[in-house]
Amino acid sequence: MSQDSTFTMSTLSVLSLNCWGLFMVSKEREFRLHAIADYIASTNYDVVALQELWMWDDFEYLKTVAANKYPSIEFFYSGALGSGLAILSKYPIIEQSYFRYALSGRPLKVFHGDFYVGKGCGSVCINHPEAGLIDIYTTHLHAGYGRRKEYEGHRITEAWELTKLFRSSAASGRHVIALGDFNAIPSSYPYRLITEHGKMSDSWQEVNGPNIPSSLEIEQLTPEAAIHVLGVTCDSPLNSWSKHFLKKSAHKKKYGDRLDYIFYERSPQLQCVQSNVVLTETIPGTEKSYSDHFGVCSTFKISAKVTHEVVSNNSQYSNLTKDTLDGILATLRSDQYHSKRTAKFLLRLLAITLIAIIVLFAIIIALPTSLRLNDRGDIVIILVTIFGQILLIASALIAPVALIVGFVFGHTEQRALLQFIKELETLFKVLKSNHPSENDLINMTDDDSPSTNLAKRTNST
Repeated sequence: MSQDSTFTMSTLSVLSLNCWGLFMVSKEREFRLHAIADYIASTNYDVVALQELWMWDDFEYLKTVAANKYPSIEFFYSGALGSGLAILSKYPIIEQSYFRYALSGRPLKVFHGDFYVGKGCGSVCINHPEAGLIDIYTTHLHAGYGRRKEYEGHRITEAWELTKLFRSSAASGRHVIALGDFNAIPSSYPYRLITEHGKMSDSWQEVNGPNIPSSLEIEQLTPEAAIHVLGVTCDSPLNSWSKHFLKKSAHKKKYGDRLDYIFYERSPQLQCVQSNVVLTETIPGTEKSYSDHFGVCSTFKISAKVTHEVVSNNSQYSNLTKDTLDGILATLRSDQYHSKRTAKFLLRLLAITLIAIIVLFAIIIALPTSLRLNDRGDIVIILVTIFGQILLIASALIAPVALIVGFVFGHTEQRALLQFIKELETLFKVLKSNHPSENDLINMTDDDSPSTNLAKRTNST
């Protein structure tokens, strides 16, 4: 590539925020969402990505107050309840799409809701006057729901699908930025997939990583310092909506977690120069936080030549190690095993309910005839009829649920997990056969490129 000394310099600032906009569940939702919209309208970000923006009225208010500053606003539709994702941009949006994850929650976990919102990844392509085309992704991965690892496999598969999208964008010569609530700490498998296989840089870590103190020094941090030093965005003791505050009880000292990220594909043309946790203050005039998450903002330096050139990328490489792949595959196989067990249990339940329906029908029809001559037969007939009908209705309700969840969803989940396992096993074989350097780099072949994989997946469907 020839060198040219003529450069123009500019910046791109982006914000990511989980708004906590759940209907009825989120505390003071309308008041907070209006405050968030007013904040966005008063600031000067170039791109804003929002998660958990569930209610249409909240989105309409946001559009009303922010339209002058953000002429391009996209809301992404999915599932029965909506994706909750939106992107606002100062620059023209020339493409937009939504990719729904193959696995995200289970239908019987009604109060978790992830299955019913159709979780996925919303994306837009903006046309920046100096950087050219930039693919912006926003997502909200499956929630953890406590310390159990019930959904770790689902988050891994979601992250794996994201990496293929990121690599495909990079292979097409576009810049890539991904924002959102990834529900994953920096040591987790989803995070490693995105950074090591997706070739994405964690903008906050890149800027603030060298300043992270030792373990002993971390123990001495105040909650305020932890936000800025550790990048805490969720469950901070300083957030008025955190679990600790709502329980109003003493708790073990804990700073919270870093779950919200701004990832990007680092290149000579796009480099992060600043990244901070924001919206840590309370809403003016109140003691209430804007959301149960803090926001993250990053500023990128754009070094663009006057004559645009596509920046070459290393999308054919992966930095995943054997140990990481082993752990990921073990998690997915464990999920597949538990999925089979659950499906078998529900199918047995289906068989039992079908037998129960037949037996109850026989009892309700035959018993009145046999007891009609008995002095107390009328009372027995009434009781048997009432309880028999109750059990019959219950069995009739359970049977279709067991069929749909046990057979339809159960087999769908197992086959999806099997497909992800096969894809990762292929990657693992490449790792073993290539005998990479001490860093265990994977040198991908043409057949393993993101564009080829996407084409194969499209053809298979």
